[in-house]
Amino acid sequence: MDRSPRIVGIGIAVVDIYRHHKRMYPGGNEYNVAYHAKLQGADAAFMGVFADDKAGEILEQTLNNAGIDTSHSHHEKGSSGYAIVDLVEGDRVFVDWNRQGVTDLYPFTFTEEEIEYIKTFDIASLSKNSRMTYGKFERLADAGVVMSYDFNDNFTEEDIERISPCVRIGFFSGSHLEEEEIKRLLKRCVERGCGLAVGTRGEKASIAYDGKDYYYHDIVRVKAKDTMGAGDSFISAFLTNYLSAEADEPFAAEDKITDLLRRAAEYAAGVVVKDGALGIGYDVDPDRLSEIINT
Repeated sequence: MDRSPRIVGIGIAVVDIYRHHKRMYPGGNEYNVAYHAKLQGADAAFMGVFADDKAGEILEQTLNNAGIDTSHSHHEKGSSGYAIVDLVEGDRVFVDWNRQGVTDLYPFTFTEEEIEYIKTFDIASLSKNSRMTYGKFERLADAGVVMSYDFNDNFTEEDIERISPCVRIGFFSGSHLEEEEIKRLLKRCVERGCGLAVGTRGEKASIAYDGKDYYYHDIVRVKAKDTMGAGDSFISAFLTNYLSAEADEPFAAEDKITDLLRRAAEYAAGVVVKDGALGIGYDVDPDRLSEIINT
């Protein structure tokens, strides 16, 4: 590719508040994808909803400091989304979260101008947490927007039926599934119209399906410090390298897909040894959240 891949994350921006060491970390599915894609050389942007509180300011400034375009994000009065998190042997455990953040209250409806902006990117990364209706996915797809979608681990049958035809790449978190179960899931996603489906399985090998074959690659084993954002960083690496490989020559060869899984696993392994989803944190008193978050 004679230019950097262009990736826009559309969705949620939140802060994860770790009680055990009084630190707050920026994050959110598409927020993380945009940030990590930028670190890997992509021309990255984020479209989300930022609140008019201190946390919202920090969330947007963190992206701007990294050179990520937020010019098409929205700003609303209200509360930044947040989660209270504990760490148990390196695994994050969500203790509580607010359910009335600005992304929940003011989800994107997409103007024609916003759709044209999104179309300037090679791919738009969205997820279950983007707060988008099926109709919005169909509208973007009909307009020619190329999308990837993270079905997460709480997808429904209707999600697969309605979203798969709209997206180029589908990602699934399948650590709770047996191998044959996730293979059937990936196959169904592709049969419904998705170009390529990828399943991560925690400590087990990831699997991809392109409509012809299944491809596997083991994870890179490290001593995880914090698994927050592991899946998002995997997605960012997969998309960034996918776009570069696709531009170099027609994308189909077995070694290419396997290599994408390898690169994504390697990048994610470098993220889980850091604190938070980005490795960027701020001091916070969990008992005085009203000082930084509108309540």
